[in-house]
Formats: sequence, structure tokens, C-alpha cells
Amino acid sequence: MRLSNWYRLIVLTVFLFAEHSTVYAQKKIDQVIPDAEKRKVLRAKKMFNQYKIYEGERILKDLINEHPFEYYYHEALVQLQHQVLQQIGPAYAELQSLTSPISKDSLPAASETEASTYQHESMKENQLLAKKDTVAIEWNGLDTEPRKVDKVRSRSSIKVDTEDPVLTEATVTIDSSLLKEDLTEVESTLPLPKLKKTDHSLEKQLKAISELAQIPADSYQKDLIQNCRRATLQVEYADSASAYLRLLQIDTLDPDIRASDEAREAFENGLNELHTNEEIAAQKQFERAIELDADYYSAHASLGDVWRIIGKDANAIREYNKAIALQPNRPEPLEKLSLYYYQRGKFEDAAAACIDAISLYPQQHYFQLLRMIVGKTGKNFNTQWMRREVYPLSTAASYFELTAKEKTPWWTYQIVEGDVHNFYDSAGIVKPNEKTNERYLEVYAWKQVLKDTAKYFLPFARAMNKIGFLDCYVLVSCFHHDLYQQFSDLVKQNPQKIKDYFYTLINWEDKKYDKLRKEFYPKEETKNKKKSVIIDSPKTEKKL
Repeated sequence: MRLSNWYRLIVLTVFLFAEHSTVYAQKKIDQVIPDAEKRKVLRAKKMFNQYKIYEGERILKDLINEHPFEYYYHEALVQLQHQVLQQIGPAYAELQSLTSPISKDSLPAASETEASTYQHESMKENQLLAKKDTVAIEWNGLDTEPRKVDKVRSRSSIKVDTEDPVLTEATVTIDSSLLKEDLTEVESTLPLPKLKKTDHSLEKQLKAISELAQIPADSYQKDLIQNCRRATLQVEYADSASAYLRLLQIDTLDPDIRASDEAREAFENGLNELHTNEEIAAQKQFERAIELDADYYSAHASLGDVWRIIGKDANAIREYNKAIALQPNRPEPLEKLSLYYYQRGKFEDAAAACIDAISLYPQQHYFQLLRMIVGKTGKNFNTQWMRREVYPLSTAASYFELTAKEKTPWWTYQIVEGDVHNFYDSAGIVKPNEKTNERYLEVYAWKQVLKDTAKYFLPFARAMNKIGFLDCYVLVSCFHHDLYQQFSDLVKQNPQKIKDYFYTLINWEDKKYDKLRKEFYPKEETKNKKKSVIIDSPKTEKKL
């Protein structure tokens, strides 16, 4: 029997203020910011916790405008926005269900058992929705509890590397937990049920729900995507922004949408057991889910985690490979496989799996993982990433979101679009024409920049152009989400070339590349005098 609105409100409140909303910070790269900025960040967090969402956003956006190349503020903004976005739907649905005024005295009595049962079912349903994201991004380092490198049990002969922490958490060290407490001064423009004075706390909670419910989800998501695009344009270590772009724009479908309710319940039970370190119980639940649905992608991936933890290597590899076969376009199982090999000291295999993950989507987190792996072999891995002054070219738009300064390489870059506008489709792939057969608009523009600028500009790009890897450099190392379709086409057309390019990156400091480096890199004193403006030039927001 459907419970009263009173109990429904209590249940939703419990969910909204649950501990799982916390974003855990990555201790490894904690960043110290000035006290003045720190106070602003704390003020922004307070605004979010009071559901004054737009006021909190404004504080962080102002900080980004003041410090456009500091990843801390970018990451703080997108993480907070992502948490809000996840809560809008449940809040709106609950507010819609509260159609009649609530009065405690008018509510029918409900037994403790009935309330407990409803709360359990509601929490389970909401956790399922929340964990739909958690399953997808748990291994990407976002909004998850700190995960340690697991020691192998009963396999003492296997070398386990526990010296370095696995890169699993977001790169911003802001205590950005939302929806927990301190809900004073929350205002609402929606009519609210009239409550007695003794229900003041509940009234404030209801106001908070209505504040969330009034936020238009579509436009809010678009703003989050825009902020993620800007973050990845201006800072390299935009882990959260990079992952959210993939989750919101590429991997948008639930890979296990066809799983039965019974299979999903077993899987969720398995996750709960795994999170409390009950691996054997988790194993049984995941195997139960797979018994009910042999193609349950997430269950196979999580069962692989269990086998990895308890040291059943062959079983772990089998389950990860099964997950890869079921969802070949999802990078998470490849990252899991990479971490497995890393923990076993098989760094070459770990690097290969990580490169395969990058080949699906060049998420910043995967580059950091690869850097950690390569570092174990004694090499210095540098992606050669470069900050952009403008967004990638597109023939689909009639204006530039950001306009480059005149007489800079990025100005030359943007002029190119007008010259070849009719020769490339909206994805940036060449159409039959008599002017060029360069397949990618981005590569064509970069070649023009290299042609029209001095030799001391962009030395690595020039070196890659000479040995035929310019397309890999601009679409992989300098990847931006706007280039995804060109990147994806490059991988599809030349999968081995991507691997060869990473070999070059990993071994760039070897003697075999001395001649190439000497040709394109000026002497140290010359580099100090003639820094490329394409790297250091500030942004501008003037429209064409």
C-alpha cells in the first residue's frame, strides 16, 4: 500500500542528505591556494549546501575568470554542478508527488514496519540510479571513496606494487559534499504545503527539494558541459571535466538496460558486499547476477575486481576480457585490466591496456595512469599537451566562441576555416573537393599554422609532422572533446598508427630521436627568449 506523503518526504530527505554525495579529494596532488581564494571557495560551498546554487556557481566562475589556468577552480565548479545535476531528477519527481498540503495531524498512522519497508525500497531504487553513474565512473576517480591498491591474498609469490596509490580520485581537493545539512535561508517560489511551527525543520527540507526541482535539468546540463569544455581547453589535469564530457556526451546509454530486476538486485547486493570488503559474498552475488543474465557487463567487470583482490589472476583476466567483449566501446574494463597488470608488475601489458583505453576516449585520467605506469620503467612520459587559446574549428558553427588575438598562431588557425569551410563536413572530415585531400580539418589547420609561423614555434608538432604523426599529436595528445569525431575516425582508420605514436611518446628522450630533437628544438637560451605565444596567450571571449 502506498505510504503517505509524510513518509515519502522523510525517505527522500534521507536520500538527499546521504553520505554517498561526498566528493573525496585526491591526497596525492593536494593544492594549496591563497587564503583569500580559499574563503571564496568555502563561501561557494556554503551557497551550494544552502541550495543557492547559482550564487555558489557565480563565485567559482569568477575565480575561474581570475585564474583561468588553475585546474582547482575548474574542477571544483564541475564537480559541484555534477552533483546538483544528479539530484534534480529525484527532487522534481518527489515534489510532483506532493500534490496535497501536508499536515502531520491529518496523516494516517503507519506502522514502523511499513515505514521501514518503504524506506528500504526507496533507498534501494535511488541507490540504483545513483550507482548507474558510480559503476561507470568508479574507476575514473570521480565521486568515489578512496581505493587502495589491493594486496593479493594467498598468492605471496606474486609481486604486488603498493608503493604508489592508484589514481582513482578527482584532482580537486575541495570538500564539496552537497545536500547534507545547513539548509537555512533557503527560499522557494513554489507554493509549499503548510506545516505547523513544530515542523519547521521539515519545512526547510521541503523548500530545499523545491529549490532543486525548479532547476531546469536540460539547460543545467548544457551549462555543465560548457564548463567542462572550457576546463579541458585551459588546463591539462581536468580529470572530472574530461570524464563528465564522456559520460554526458558519448557513453550515455546504460550498458545493462536489458538486465532483469532480479539480476540487478543481485548485482547491487554484490556492490554492497564489495564495498564492505566481503569479497566472497560479493563473488556469489555477482555470479548470481551473471547466472540470471550471462551478458551482464557490469557484473562481469565487478566479478573481475573480486578475483583480482583475492589473487585469482586467470579468473580476473577472463572476466575483464568478457566485459571488454560485451562492451568494446567502454574504456573502464581496459583501465581495470591495466591496473591489474600494473599491480602485478607487468608494466608493458599495463601500458598496452591503458593505451587501448585512451584509444576509446582520451580521458585525462588515463594519461595520468599511463604516466604512472611508464614511470615504473624508468622513462619520463610526456603527452606534449598544449593549452589552446580557442576551441577547435567546426564548419557547423557560424561564429567562434573564442576569438584569437591577431598575429598569433591561433589567429592563423581560425582563418583557415573560412578558406575550406565547404570542403569539410560538420564532423571535420574532408568531403570530395579539388583543393585538399587532407582528411581532418584540425590537421589541415595545424599544417597551415606550421607553414605560416616561425620555425621556433611548436617544435614538437613540427617534429611529428616530419615523421608523419601530426594527426596523432593534434587529435590524441591535444585532444579536446570537440574533436571526438575526428579522433574516433583516426583510431578506426589507423589503429596501429596510434600504438606507434605512443611508442614514440614513451621513448621520445631516447638517443634514436636525438637528430629529430636537435633539428626542431632551439638551444635552451633561444627557447627562453622566444616562448611560443600559442602556449602562453590568454583567452579572449570576443565573438567574430
